[in-house]
Amino acid sequence: MVAAAALLAGCAGNAGSGGSGGTSGASGDDLKIGYAGFALDTAFLSTLASEVEAAGEEAGATVTVTTADADPAKQANDINTLVTGGAQGILVDPVNADAVVPAINKAAQAGAKVVVIDGTASDAEGISIQVATDNYGAGAEGCAIVGDLLDGEATVLNLQGGLDNQAAQGRTNGFEECMAENYPDITVISKSYNWDAAECAQIVQTQFSSTQIDGVFAASAQCLGPVESTLEAQGRLVPSGQEGHIPFAIVDGTPEELEAVRSGTLTASIVQPLGEMASAGVYWLERAIAGESIEEGPTDHGTEVVESGGTLRDLLDPIVVTSENVDDPALWGNQ
Repeated sequence: MVAAAALLAGCAGNAGSGGSGGTSGASGDDLKIGYAGFALDTAFLSTLASEVEAAGEEAGATVTVTTADADPAKQANDINTLVTGGAQGILVDPVNADAVVPAINKAAQAGAKVVVIDGTASDAEGISIQVATDNYGAGAEGCAIVGDLLDGEATVLNLQGGLDNQAAQGRTNGFEECMAENYPDITVISKSYNWDAAECAQIVQTQFSSTQIDGVFAASAQCLGPVESTLEAQGRLVPSGQEGHIPFAIVDGTPEELEAVRSGTLTASIVQPLGEMASAGVYWLERAIAGESIEEGPTDHGTEVVESGGTLRDLLDPIVVTSENVDDPALWGNQ
């Protein structure tokens, strides 16, 4: 969480750039914020919640954390509860991009500021800004990792997450478009597993039993175990760097992924910068609460705010982790 605190301190120290101006009004003991989380049942999601809480407390705010347990209806209720509980601003990691819109707009109408973090919401007028990993870039990185290790004609399995979610859409678009442009001899089989490990396992077993799969890209850590188990059952779980290794890249950066990179069963983990994501989310929430305008342009924390689909987005670069940098103590999966 050191990285998160450092980013937040840097942002707060220069509020005039990064697409905003003026000074923050509500701060310290006066600032009450809420986090309406997707769930807490994975290392990624529980770490994101912890980082949001730490970033908020670093800003001197009182932070209330809720979890929807992947239930859109519960998340809507959580957002309403945070508003009635006095939250001036809410960070939301949407369960469903469409279902969360009425609750976000209702919160905004009640005077609360809303920043979407990690995921996205469809056509919600009440969103100040979205903060997320550059998911398209993450997919393109996965493409390069897998594509560069395959020679000529090959077939790769693209495990897409849930396609009602912007993160999954961005990752699969980045992967598929990069493959089509840079590796035209590689055939891509894309399958959605709806962020469910059991569903991913069924897809992996079916595809590997019916097709010669030469490489794998997965949108999240839920597919690590299923792919490893299937490769092991087929006698194809060969460490990275050795002949016969199946190129395999995953987005997230969990401790399990990093351990798999160390052992060589996973070629690369494409890490989402959770500390920076949480700190940027709190940074923008403070400024929205203070009534500052948020505009396109460079930020104080080294990114650039862009407009896409009617929503301002602060997209953070993913970190490609291989055997060369897997022991970096700054990675959230190593903390």
